[in-house]
Amino acid sequence: MNSAKRTMLILGRLSLFSLCGLASAYILASGYESIYNRPLPFVRTIAAVNLSAFTHVYQFNTVSATPKPTYYGDFGKPVTLKLPADSLRLNIVSALADGSSWLARPSTLQLLIPKPPRNGNIGVAFLYCRSGFRTINAGNLPSSGQNIFIDTDQNWRYVYKVVAAHAFSAAEPYVPSDNGSTGLLLIDCYDQSNSSNIIVEADLLSVQGIET
Repeated sequence: MNSAKRTMLILGRLSLFSLCGLASAYILASGYESIYNRPLPFVRTIAAVNLSAFTHVYQFNTVSATPKPTYYGDFGKPVTLKLPADSLRLNIVSALADGSSWLARPSTLQLLIPKPPRNGNIGVAFLYCRSGFRTINAGNLPSSGQNIFIDTDQNWRYVYKVVAAHAFSAAEPYVPSDNGSTGLLLIDCYDQSNSSNIIVEADLLSVQGIET
């Protein structure tokens, strides 16, 4: 084997080992984020979202992030959501926090419940996420009048009707159109690249039993 081929072989092996090392480091960093709920640069298994546009109307705290069972009302804890134009169901998971920052996993919706139940239903279901093609972005917003479905762990289905869908600057305070009596679904997908909130509001139409 001549020196040129030997050099190429060595470089190839070094490149392979380097790629394997980088992949292992990414997996370890991703695991660290998942276990300790602490975002790391360039990993983004979890990432901070900006919910400051809503802090003047809702108090997001440990109660809203890990509510007592009574805050879910009579029909159980939300577990999946189906958007009008997507046959897939998005998982609804508990909200994550790192100090003063709220964190989101990719392709999931994090649940906060800032208000007590209304007539046995969830009063305000606030779902936040990272904007993207697997969640909601400015190009795939649902239309007013379409339905959104949330299934619970007790085989009930919340049916909501979309009343508004917008994209706003994350620095702009947002006032939900909440009458205080009808159950409200509020989805905020944070678009970090544009520093904007992709917001969907929907009013509760009914709660239906799911056949199993």
